[in-house]
Amino acid sequence: MYQIRIEFTFDSGHRLLDYNGKCAYPHGHTYRAEVFIESQSLNDLGLVYDFTDLKDKIKTWVDENWDHAFLVNSQDSELIAGLGSASLVRLYEFQDENPSCEVMSRVLYEKTVALCNLVPAKVRLWESVNQYAEFSGD
Repeated sequence: MYQIRIEFTFDSGHRLLDYNGKCAYPHGHTYRAEVFIESQSLNDLGLVYDFTDLKDKIKTWVDENWDHAFLVNSQDSELIAGLGSASLVRLYEFQDENPSCEVMSRVLYEKTVALCNLVPAKVRLWESVNQYAEFSGD
């Protein structure tokens, strides 16, 4: 089995709606994303998938939607109203879900499927140097 991996970082703010703890407060992270692709075979060029194409497609989507944006649960009307009234604020709404690291890893997995027309082995999203969430679709 062949496996390739791309990695990139981005910065976002979020909070977890109805959470009982520090993550209920608006805060930010420098996330590190890893996307793993596996294949039993290689294409005619000897590649599983072109690293550049993979990173360009996924990182471009993240840059346009999550990087330097505030990630919110669509039910967080207070935060959406407050941030939405400010200038130069980017919001990305997760439909009825908290923008947890777990949810974000699943969404990035789904975006990889849609943008690259392939199913990743897994997506790993680091929220800090000590913790990550992973989604594999199994």
